[in-house]
Amino acid sequence: MTEESPVNTNTVETTKTRVKNCIFCNVIAANDPNIILEPRSDQFVIIKDIKPVATHHFLVLSDKHIKSSKSLQPNEQDCNLLKSMVAAAKQILLNNGCDLNDIRMGFHWPPFYSIGHMHLHAISPASTMSAFNRFVAFNPSFSYVFVDVDYVLKRIGCKDENKTESPSSVNKQ
Repeated sequence: MTEESPVNTNTVETTKTRVKNCIFCNVIAANDPNIILEPRSDQFVIIKDIKPVATHHFLVLSDKHIKSSKSLQPNEQDCNLLKSMVAAAKQILLNNGCDLNDIRMGFHWPPFYSIGHMHLHAISPASTMSAFNRFVAFNPSFSYVFVDVDYVLKRIGCKDENKTESPSSVNKQ
């Protein structure tokens, strides 16, 4: 007797392997402790952004090669992955003395991204970002260039309506 899983098998099958020419897959495979930060898990790793837009700018990379947050499916596995990535992002920000009331977390939305490997941006302090980054490139209320975590959670139907952003964040409608 086989147990049925709510997991979309197409997503699982296409995301189990690394992509050779993906820079983030290569970073994860190298497992360099000078690049990969704590906390980490078998679902994600965290690195510093090489072009930070604020004092603290971290990327939480999905361990599996998922093209973008738009590729996430309405299933428990993807919902849990997203929530785990958010929790880790908050933890690394706290570990670095960041005020969670002055953060920006989210994803660049296709086609407005440069690396086709899902990664969550965790930025602090958001108030110190340049006007362009604060109001355009990393602004979830501007357009679909950048979307916040709540937007993606709602899009894939995650049941918990808990706010993942700080109270001062603007949510995308």
